[in-house]
Amino acid sequence: MEAKVVSLAGAQSPAFALKSGRFAGAESEGQAITMPVGWTFQPACIDNHCHVLPTGLDLLKLNLRGCSTPDEVLDAVRSWHKQKPDGWLHAVQYDQTKFLGAIHLTRDQLDSITADRPILLRHSNGHASVGNSAALKAAGVTRDTVDPKGGAFVRDESGELTGVFLERAHELVASSAPDPSLEEMVEAILRAGRLLASYGFSTADDMMTGRWNLAQELTAYRLAAEKGCAIRTGVCMQYASVLGPRGIDSGQLDELTSAYEAAGGHVVGVKIFADGAIGSATAAIHSQFKTTRGQGTLIYAPEKLKEMVKKAADAGWRVVVHSIGDRSTDHVMDALEASGDPARHRIEHVMILSDEQIARLKRLGCPVTLQPEFLSRFGHAYRSQLPDDIWPRLIRARSLLDAGVPISASTDRPIVIGLPEVGIKTLVQRPEGY
Repeated sequence: MEAKVVSLAGAQSPAFALKSGRFAGAESEGQAITMPVGWTFQPACIDNHCHVLPTGLDLLKLNLRGCSTPDEVLDAVRSWHKQKPDGWLHAVQYDQTKFLGAIHLTRDQLDSITADRPILLRHSNGHASVGNSAALKAAGVTRDTVDPKGGAFVRDESGELTGVFLERAHELVASSAPDPSLEEMVEAILRAGRLLASYGFSTADDMMTGRWNLAQELTAYRLAAEKGCAIRTGVCMQYASVLGPRGIDSGQLDELTSAYEAAGGHVVGVKIFADGAIGSATAAIHSQFKTTRGQGTLIYAPEKLKEMVKKAADAGWRVVVHSIGDRSTDHVMDALEASGDPARHRIEHVMILSDEQIARLKRLGCPVTLQPEFLSRFGHAYRSQLPDDIWPRLIRARSLLDAGVPISASTDRPIVIGLPEVGIKTLVQRPEGY
């Protein structure tokens, strides 16, 4: 077949030759590549909000994305349990909003598969999960366990644990599973790097580094870079792992981040979660969720959030704050403004915004990061959870641009598949109803 030659001279970043969305090759600046006729040439993309290490680990877990009924989920879990009977049974992309009535599975239903082996189904939004009795036992959770601040062990009318875990409760149960080893982390990062490169990404920032062990994770990212990871990585470290009561020693942190940056990585800043997510009805909103009649969850009291943002900013960190609901975003803007330099920091998601909030973001000069693919993947969840005057106006990219607010688009993978063409299309051609 006849070939075409395309020069990369003057390119600002690596570029990829793609056919049907698959990676073909990349060359250095100033060189040329030869492509068969019919291939598409596009610039490489940067994903400034995703989760690289979890992406690599999730590729080896049961994926429930294709399950739309409780029976389909249970059948998939039962089959996986028979095929791979050892250790924890981890599943990802569980989503009860696909079910009739959006009713969660229960631990009793999972116990019918096995009550001895821990089962944990992580919600597609990453902010909730459902587990069986063995998972509760492994986490030391009983009927008398008090809900953690910023989370809940859901109970039925009689006070019995249902097996549904929200926010901090989900994190507590998930953290009781064995941590991946350093070698497993390195291989997961390399595995994720190959996948992301195949989608056309040259750089990806992990926005929750420190989920297991910050020192080990930073070492894993450095080693992956030294082993030739297919993408450049960045890390945004959890506040608790840097400035919390059990945060890493500052001298050790300087050594680890310097070595990582010397290997080609970059440090984004410190991450704080202000609220939850829409699918699990834990985003902090001014209105009410259809399913729970609640207003979601503020992870921290407003004054505590201000204190944390100020502490991180005064220590020299750029602060990146997760905020999905409009009620949460009001408190986040208060905290960033109180830090003295809100334009230095960043808010992630801001899915529900009023005109007044957009005007305030412009005054603050604070950049925001959006995840447009959410609309195409989770539209059903937003319709089932949010009032009808709220969900059509989610992710107001055009309004933010028109107001002069700096925005960027990202994937938040592995929450979604994370194809750049899907995100771009969703930005310029919103799904029906939005």
